[in-house]
Amino acid sequence: MVSHSCRCNGRGQVLNEKQTKLIGVPTYKTCPKCSGRGYSRLPAEDVRRAICDEVVELPETTWRRNFKPLYEELIQECFSEELNAEYVLEELTKREIIST
Repeated sequence: MVSHSCRCNGRGQVLNEKQTKLIGVPTYKTCPKCSGRGYSRLPAEDVRRAICDEVVELPETTWRRNFKPLYEELIQECFSEELNAEYVLEELTKREIIST
């Protein structure tokens, strides 16, 4: 589970309510709490430790050689799919992001 404490829910942008009310169109700004970073990445070593605690003991060398590259590739695939989903959503809704 990825937790977040920002209003942006890990997206890096929040609705600028003042600007939105002023011009009548949804306006977004960089999240002031996370400075637009969104979700922070979980360090690979934390993932290895969680696997060791919950599933099976995994030596660090085995993790680094065999599983960490898969973990990194899965993370990249998630980011790629998120970008694709954002693009499709924008195309479907024709939403304009107005930054201030």
